[in-house]
Amino acid sequence: MKWVLETSVVGDPAAVAWSVHSLVDHLWELCSVSFETASNSSFDPRLSAMSTSNIKFEFVETPTESIAEEATQVFSGLMVEDPAAIALVGGDMSLLPTLGGVMIRALALTPGVSHLFTARDETGALVGYTLFSLPGQLILSTPEQQKHGLFELMSKLSPEGQKYYPEVMATEVPKANDAALGIEAAERNTYWCNFAMVRADYQGKGVARGLFELATKEAAKTGVPMALTTTNARNVPIYEKLGFALCGHKVMPSPWVDWPLWFFKKELTAPTEC
Repeated sequence: MKWVLETSVVGDPAAVAWSVHSLVDHLWELCSVSFETASNSSFDPRLSAMSTSNIKFEFVETPTESIAEEATQVFSGLMVEDPAAIALVGGDMSLLPTLGGVMIRALALTPGVSHLFTARDETGALVGYTLFSLPGQLILSTPEQQKHGLFELMSKLSPEGQKYYPEVMATEVPKANDAALGIEAAERNTYWCNFAMVRADYQGKGVARGLFELATKEAAKTGVPMALTTTNARNVPIYEKLGFALCGHKVMPSPWVDWPLWFFKKELTAPTEC
């Protein structure tokens, strides 16, 4: 994901699109930061079946505004202490729901851009979701995606925050993704996980596994690898248990807090090599 809000750029959709796309791509992967609690024990499929027996998993082919709002609320509850989120809002955490809403709506509510998978409990409440951009697509890279509040968000960032995005997110993050994964324009040329979120009270119960099992079936139809990043070390063993290979690690500096990135890839037609 990337955003740029210098006065000279705000009125230039092409410039904004360039900055926005990297920033957003990255942020969604980093949103997967809090999606499960790592466990020292090996995965037991019997335990998972028991713990998710009351969960309904679904591929949502036509997401609605209400679903996007639910997803934004889950995101906001999980990302309050995430260092990447702190950097992306320029240290102003009051902008966290706005940030999440812009990115989630850009993907979920723009036709033909993404796949959304949800997990709901017996009351119908959203307890987790994954949101993937399709091959050839890039978050917030088109006017149709940007209309979901991007420019309003940009106008609320501090001058320092407005400067940070184009300098780091529009260039450094995509470059790091490509180098670690060994794929040119990795976010466009993979089945890219922008969000992987599980509500705190449902973490460690197999919800993430159920969501990724659904996503993997759809990813297999695309003929490209699955890929993502996370900004939380506890997610590293979780993604590895889900079949992803760890391809690298990098620390991204910011004026507010340095934040880490771990890069993952999963080949669906051959053994994964980084």
